[in-house]
Amino acid sequence: MTDRIVIVGAGSQGAIVADILEHAGTPAIGFVDDTPGKDVLGTIDDLGRIPHDAIIVAIGDNRLRRGLVEKLAGERLATAIHPFTSIAASAVIGDGSMISAGVIVQPRAVIGRCVILNTKSSVDHDSVIGVFAHVSLGATIGATVRIGEGTLIAAGATIVSEMTVGARSVIGAGAVVVRDVPDDVTAFGVPARVRS
Repeated sequence: MTDRIVIVGAGSQGAIVADILEHAGTPAIGFVDDTPGKDVLGTIDDLGRIPHDAIIVAIGDNRLRRGLVEKLAGERLATAIHPFTSIAASAVIGDGSMISAGVIVQPRAVIGRCVILNTKSSVDHDSVIGVFAHVSLGATIGATVRIGEGTLIAAGATIVSEMTVGARSVIGAGAVVVRDVPDDVTAFGVPARVRS
């Protein structure tokens, strides 16, 4: 069990992760952040001088989160899983991921490294969520779905079973994806249509 976790990022996602760790019985020792005026242990560059066992990069923006994880490549990544979740024993959860209250992850699902699964989102069986993706609150990922790396599935969106959503794409809030979505696009609506 990791005892001394530092949260990188003292914003909204950092507050969520701090709450997850508190409920899980492993409270963080504090935050590092480069934003002036925040109540933190120091800046991100100060991390090497702060005694700790692991970090969680708690940044909601997928690109920024990935950039910080890459910058801090020598650090051990902790995973934050709220105790009020249902995660199948056969599911795989990547290091550095953040899983909020009410999340359901079904059998043989694979959650990549540094993924955010927000409040009451669900990932059905045999689905794969790529590294640095973000599944927002209340979003539903059907069975055998593939979500590409760095993709954002916004609040309340539904990805129907057996669909693929490409890398770095955005699925709008409340959208229903009934056809595959390529890389690097935005899709929204019911049914979801690519808009850019």
